[in-house]
Amino acid sequence: MPFSNTYLLDEPSVPQLWDELRSGDKSALEAIYKLFIKDLYKFGMSLHADDAIVKDAIQDIFIDLWQYRARLCGDAAVKQYLFKALSNRIQKELGKDARRSKLNWLTDEDKSAVISVEDEIVLRQTETEITGKMKQAMTLLPLRQKEVIHYLFFEKLSYEETATLLGINIRSTYTLAWKAISALKKAITILVFILVTG
Repeated sequence: MPFSNTYLLDEPSVPQLWDELRSGDKSALEAIYKLFIKDLYKFGMSLHADDAIVKDAIQDIFIDLWQYRARLCGDAAVKQYLFKALSNRIQKELGKDARRSKLNWLTDEDKSAVISVEDEIVLRQTETEITGKMKQAMTLLPLRQKEVIHYLFFEKLSYEETATLLGINIRSTYTLAWKAISALKKAITILVFILVTG
């Protein structure tokens, strides 16, 4: 996307840029793009390791931002808004528009949903040591589980914020996190075994 260098990145605040974008200032779109492109690309690749799909999805998001600028919410959390838009776009590209219906079983009735405090503490304590292996293991997770792990442990969002971004209730978010963490632990154990015995 060809942009000029109108804004320096340490100048207007993100909310100010967002307001200027909503008012039709194309250079504000440029500045938002520059501020978030690296995070968006990294996030997109964590969901689906196809460079072309991720880049196209990011391009489409910014085209939509400009096209529908007048309809944008004034008090949006911009980074979270962009992440959610990118996730939706990638899932649409992968033909997963029906993803929400597939998640209907994740309801408040699922009593096994609550992740144990011990599991969460253990994961956070060892996070630094296993980050590299976790990234490898994450490629094996379903897209929705990749998303919840990215929000919780890489973006450091709360379960409440993550639930809002995913458009599901908090218990469903716990369920996704629990399933993802369980799968990651299993995958990491296998990876460690391969490294040790390889």
